[in-house]
Amino acid sequence: MSLTLVAVVSSCNDDGRTLREPDPDAQDLSISTTAAPTMPEIIDGGALPNTIPLDTLPAEEPLALTAPWRDGAAIDERHTCDDANLAPALSWSPAPVGTVEIALTMVDVDAPEFTHWVLAGLAPNTIAVSEGTVPVGAVEALNSVGTIGYTGPCPPAGSTHTYVVTVHYLGEQSGLDDGESGPAMIERLNDIQVASAEVSGTFSRPAN
Repeated sequence: MSLTLVAVVSSCNDDGRTLREPDPDAQDLSISTTAAPTMPEIIDGGALPNTIPLDTLPAEEPLALTAPWRDGAAIDERHTCDDANLAPALSWSPAPVGTVEIALTMVDVDAPEFTHWVLAGLAPNTIAVSEGTVPVGAVEALNSVGTIGYTGPCPPAGSTHTYVVTVHYLGEQSGLDDGESGPAMIERLNDIQVASAEVSGTFSRPAN
């Protein structure tokens, strides 16, 4: 079965349609991060499905995470502090065997001490999250702005920062709760992941 999936990424500072029946002859379940899929490729007369049947989870890589922009390209302002500050829609490869939970993080390469987003508690058959939404049962960390959940890219005026969004495939339950420390949650996720995939993006703010 070939799945085309969609997603998004963000950052830092001051701040349905029912899935088609599996094709037994198709093996490629990877997602490219080199080009952002267009909406017609992703949504064909219905909503993007956020989960798949558990028995379709593949045992092989490659794994990938996709966003609405090309890997390494600029992040749309709607996901930043200069606009709506919405968490991006993200999609990723079905989880490898052994995954019991999925989590997402966003970090600023240029300000690694700043927590932008940590979302955990996703079921292992989850393959996407919609823009600006928190799936039922998921938990989020306290970000560096002091609120629970997502806070987007917000580099100092006159600078450009690079942000990395990662999907973590966890080999054991995270056991995390809403409002826990962002850095502590990220450390926990890194310790128990069995695989991961990422996509990056940049955001620039003009000088004052």
